[in-house]
Amino acid sequence: MEIQVIREHLDIVKLQEKVNSIVFDNIDTSDNYRKAMRDLNQIYTQVTTFYKDFIDGHDGEIPPANTYWYLFIDCSAKLCYFLATATYYASNELQKTPEKVEKLLEAAARTLPNIEQEENEEFLTAILSLHAEISDDEIKTTLLREEVLKQKGTVKQCLQYFKQFVYLEID
Repeated sequence: MEIQVIREHLDIVKLQEKVNSIVFDNIDTSDNYRKAMRDLNQIYTQVTTFYKDFIDGHDGEIPPANTYWYLFIDCSAKLCYFLATATYYASNELQKTPEKVEKLLEAAARTLPNIEQEENEEFLTAILSLHAEISDDEIKTTLLREEVLKQKGTVKQCLQYFKQFVYLEID
């Protein structure tokens, strides 16, 4: 399930296709959350490792906010959300992984670009709904929502937050 890297760029089209396929086959049309979690986790590991390696190779600088990186961060945010969802439902509603799922949802919310766009606005609503259910802390979810709305999903801020998240995850 390796996604190809071409000239320092992950193949975003293949990445999106694989994520969509896993979500459709294992979450949307069935309740095979364990398989979805396993498959999405493989892709997640590859994406986070790729991003960390890219940042390391560019002296810690985040990439430019161009179309490629917009598509990358958009797909990464959705990947975090779907992995959190699959993990939540595969682990009997958080008996084993509450912190990881909450961190993934916060990363998804904070890295989702252009939240004023209708599709991403709907994604943000879904992310925050699951976050509220998991954290069982309405104030925490409200604060997250306000912070995300304040940043407005600018690509540069999303890439910066993803950098911080990835470094915490991998190190």
